[in-house]
Amino acid sequence: MKKTSKKNLITIIIACVIAVIFLPLLAINLTLIIKGSVNKDVPPDIFGIAPLAVTTGSMDGDREDGFAAGSLIFVRILSDEQKNELEAGDIVTFRAEENIFVTHRIVAVNRGENNEVLSLVTQGDANNAADGEIAISQVIGICTGSAAGLGDFALFLQTPAGIIVFVGMPVIAFIALDAARIFLFNRKARQEEQSDKALREKDEEIARLRAIIGESGEVSADGALNGGENSAEANDVGNASSDGTEDAVGQGEEDNNANSSDLKVGEI
Repeated sequence: MKKTSKKNLITIIIACVIAVIFLPLLAINLTLIIKGSVNKDVPPDIFGIAPLAVTTGSMDGDREDGFAAGSLIFVRILSDEQKNELEAGDIVTFRAEENIFVTHRIVAVNRGENNEVLSLVTQGDANNAADGEIAISQVIGICTGSAAGLGDFALFLQTPAGIIVFVGMPVIAFIALDAARIFLFNRKARQEEQSDKALREKDEEIARLRAIIGESGEVSADGALNGGENSAEANDVGNASSDGTEDAVGQGEEDNNANSSDLKVGEI
């Protein structure tokens, strides 16, 4: 029972790990794939945050908030009102060409008469030249953070192999866990059935042995009783024979005495 409980605990832990790690990744990956295929003008986001993989080292400079190739950056999608709050030094993501997004630092902000932002001038921290003037309509969002090394992993998730791994693996794992659970349950049920059967057979054997012992005791008691009755009859017969013998002896003695008396009378 302890081994079975331990195996069940391990199965539950594995299922929890899969549920906590793989299912959120699977949900995020599928959401990003679907959103990216529906609207290609805007990077797919989760709750307003778009994770983007960095493929070049244009922002790998001396600034603390810079990032290298292979990093994963998190871009907060901005509304038109929020775009007017952008300042020099902010790192923004803009659409350079169709399906191509660039994330560079703002070096200049061009505003209109009402102080609204009309365009931006951006430049990569590791680049020697600016990108030129970027229309505010091209701006997608502002970079809020980065994680080194996760960009390659995010790109892998977008490939067919990544989809197979993070879609197929959880499904296969759940099927394997369910099959293991069913196998353990059936084996436990068979063990309990065999144990119950063994107990029943043991009880039946004990009852059979008790019945045999009971019959043997009755036979012995009957034999002893019959032996006692036979002994009593034999004693009665012996006593009767003794009484007959004594009577015969007494009669013979009386006859002899009578004869002796007759002889004595004749002699006189």
